[in-house]
Amino acid sequence: MLLRVAYPHHYEQSALQLSITHEHIRGSMKEPESCKGVVAFEHLSENFGHRIPGNPADLFDWLLELPQDTLLTLLAFAAAHAVNAVEKKFTDRKKGIEQANQLGRALNVDISEWFETTGDSYFKHVNRTTIELAVAEAKGREAELSVKAAGKKTEAVMIAERLVAGSGWMPAPVRIAAADEARPVKHETDIEDNEQFPEAAE
Repeated sequence: MLLRVAYPHHYEQSALQLSITHEHIRGSMKEPESCKGVVAFEHLSENFGHRIPGNPADLFDWLLELPQDTLLTLLAFAAAHAVNAVEKKFTDRKKGIEQANQLGRALNVDISEWFETTGDSYFKHVNRTTIELAVAEAKGREAELSVKAAGKKTEAVMIAERLVAGSGWMPAPVRIAAADEARPVKHETDIEDNEQFPEAAE
């Protein structure tokens, strides 16, 4: 994995038949430098990049000399490149997004440490109806009416930003779904006969 991650422009054959892909999102962002996650991940890459041998042929022998905790950190670093929680508009990745939510919950990821809902980060990029619904969800019906009363979208954006500030509210595309939100609830009448008594192995 490190051969693919640390030397992206250098082809090096490996006996270990692993394939890793990386979703590059910087190109789809207007201001990637303002995204804490992107900046932190790139800083991590630079930090490890200075330590990893410049020649990929030297990588394996270098790894053999490292303590286990450092190896595990490098493994996590490499594997992180393969985590894809990006839900694109015209791509159906429902199962992948569900698993991304599972991973986020297991790691206790706090999205509020990486994203703040503001005019620039969200409200400017959605329509009036979405702004109103967002404020209603975050702060209630009365707050929504304040946004509805705005004459222009720019004013609605400013009002929404002020109302939502400090609430911890996150828009759906960046929030980690709770376990009960991630999978549809089956009612008793929807359960197939062979599903009522699952095998012990399940």
